[in-house]
Amino acid sequence: MSFKAVTSLGLSAILTLSTVGCSDYLKGEKHKPEVIEFSDARFKCLQDLPTQMKAFSIGEISQADIEGGFDCMSEALKYFNKKTFGSVEGGYTVEEIRRFFGKYFLKQNNVTAEFAKELMKIKRALVGGTVEQLKKDEIAGLIEFLSVVKKEAILLTPHIKILLNQTHQKKAEWEQISMATEQLRRSAKKILEITQIAKSDYSFEDAKNVLAGFAKFIKGEETFAPYEQYGEWVPVVEAVKNILLGRRANFTGLSQWMDALDSFVDVYELLLKYHYNLSDFEFNDAQKLRQISQFLNKAMKVIAESHQMRIIGYIPVQDLDALIDQVLPKTHLNIQPASAKKMYRAVLLKMLDPQRKADTRGFIGLERKHLATLQREYNVWRLIQSFVDNVPYPESTQALSQEQLVSAYKSFDKNFVIEKGLTEDPFEQQALKWAWEDYGLLLQSKIPVIYNSQGQMFISLNTAKTGQTWKSLSKANLMRGLSRILMIGYGDNVDKTMSQAGISKEGLSSWYDDFKEFFLDIGAFDPRTGNSGGRSFQEANFFTFSGNGNETMDQAETYEFVSTLFAAGLATSEALQSGLTKVCAMETKDLFGKAFLKQDCFQKELKNRFDVYFSNVPGMAAYIKSLNDKQWAEFFNYLLATSATPDQKAGFIDTANVRTMTTILHYVENLMTIYDADQNQTFSLDEVYAAAPRFMSFLKTVKPGTPDTFLTEGFAYLVFKGAIPGPADLVGFQFTKKSLPEASRMNILRIFGALKDQLNKPQK
Repeated sequence: MSFKAVTSLGLSAILTLSTVGCSDYLKGEKHKPEVIEFSDARFKCLQDLPTQMKAFSIGEISQADIEGGFDCMSEALKYFNKKTFGSVEGGYTVEEIRRFFGKYFLKQNNVTAEFAKELMKIKRALVGGTVEQLKKDEIAGLIEFLSVVKKEAILLTPHIKILLNQTHQKKAEWEQISMATEQLRRSAKKILEITQIAKSDYSFEDAKNVLAGFAKFIKGEETFAPYEQYGEWVPVVEAVKNILLGRRANFTGLSQWMDALDSFVDVYELLLKYHYNLSDFEFNDAQKLRQISQFLNKAMKVIAESHQMRIIGYIPVQDLDALIDQVLPKTHLNIQPASAKKMYRAVLLKMLDPQRKADTRGFIGLERKHLATLQREYNVWRLIQSFVDNVPYPESTQALSQEQLVSAYKSFDKNFVIEKGLTEDPFEQQALKWAWEDYGLLLQSKIPVIYNSQGQMFISLNTAKTGQTWKSLSKANLMRGLSRILMIGYGDNVDKTMSQAGISKEGLSSWYDDFKEFFLDIGAFDPRTGNSGGRSFQEANFFTFSGNGNETMDQAETYEFVSTLFAAGLATSEALQSGLTKVCAMETKDLFGKAFLKQDCFQKELKNRFDVYFSNVPGMAAYIKSLNDKQWAEFFNYLLATSATPDQKAGFIDTANVRTMTTILHYVENLMTIYDADQNQTFSLDEVYAAAPRFMSFLKTVKPGTPDTFLTEGFAYLVFKGAIPGPADLVGFQFTKKSLPEASRMNILRIFGALKDQLNKPQK
């Protein structure tokens, strides 16, 4: 339950108890023939409490009003305690209080017998006693309780807008949120200390019942209408409670209640920081990235130190499933709970389980070993990010060449960061040092992965000489982390350095199977294709900088494939589709829920704006600009043919077309970057021969049993002629190949038409 709801319920309960006693007697004998005036100021002020509660809940109440409201309740309770008597010695029954309350004060909103019992449970948790009677000494205890609550309410008031009024409070600094939640923690603990909750059996079920009774009691009055909305979030809060505390948390003392309070305040702090600072997903500077680092670290700490993890050592799978069932329907994401459940199981069983048994028969939930693996990967990210944050960037350019980066890498004191800032465990220290070695190999790649200011993967003949900024290196660290966790989950030989590991075609196909439903739900995969894991494996082997056509994806190939997929293909295609939708959209929607684009409009606008959307591939942009209308039409037709879907409609461009076109254009530029040795923007015959080995495995599937020499000539023929040759074609090619013009990007693009059928074959 939100703190706002708890606060309001607590105040309403106190209000209920404080206004029931405005008669000289209830069922007992008259003490004196004295008449109590209900217009007395000490009772009249109670009428202002609902308005004051509302003002407090949105942070628009003065200290004077807070003091006046609490003093009013205290005086009313004192007067009630002194002037009234019940049928039981030294107190009142629940029914006496309820009937009197309804008779004199609640003409329209009466307290039901059930709701009265729930309020008495709150009373018992606050000041002790039983749920059947309210004793006079307990009323005195409530007065003392109000005195403490008043002081804490005053301390909380400056922070209420941040804590409770997110609808109108649009911004809050990171430190302000920390200060607000720390005050909430201190105040809640002080209040908790003076209660009798550790001796009571008050439960979450009791809190749910009192909330339901309160909603029924107020009957949707405008002042309290917001509290009715909390009812729909109660199952979510309960699911979070089950994650942190367990379904049947039996606290044995106040310290465990304090620990539970810490957990909930920590979770609330994380939610506030996400809402105010991180929900825009824009991490463009070191300060913002430090905030996400703190956020992740605290989230892992909350789970690791939760009551349930400490008591039984894991978070049960049924609690994780229940949280997904409650949260997903309340989001705007089109993710089915079954897809999310399958995905997180794959993450835990394959990516975060050190033994990687992937056997669901022994799966019990989120265990400490999963958190330990997650902590290691987080520490790897922090280690490399520490280097990125502290490397000396030139003041003039704020960018470092590859040579400068490698030099800085070699002189960076990794041991200090690891041993003083990350872990004291010698085995974890060694694992971090292995990861540091892996990072060094990536930095020293012949063609390094670089990102431009828009976060796109930058591909150029001069990539190695291009300076890398803090933003580029930070993006690279994220892509490195994604590729590393992919290798850990689906690769082989991942115990030590990733430079010795590799992912097979079967491994990548397994990854696709595990995540297929999730990525279909979010629209990242095309449901019309089969298992594209094998196709992705071939693409990584054929078209990444480090691709070599062998039977495994090594660390560099995996990193470059992930970078091309996310930071080149998806990033550019989203921008391209969004921009051209404004001018080329049709009324009908594709299966991804986005508007089809008119093909002729798309073809025209793509050329006109190519340098805008593909600024990360300047060589390709210059080439497209140089094409005349006829050449562009030919180029576009090849591009469209390679991106055509099984049910392609003439004149229509859909989301899958845009994504495939974008990725292929980056693959073409990758090959140009790798093999254009003389950097004249074309391929000579010798440069084509140099590219042939990485495609040899493909060629052998097309022409099994053919000697490598003939396959190499066949590949050259494919590049220059655009078709797979027969024996006679190869003979004729030997007489003409020396006189052929060098191959352009058009020739390379044409290769994809021949490769397409092979790459799209369903993988067994």
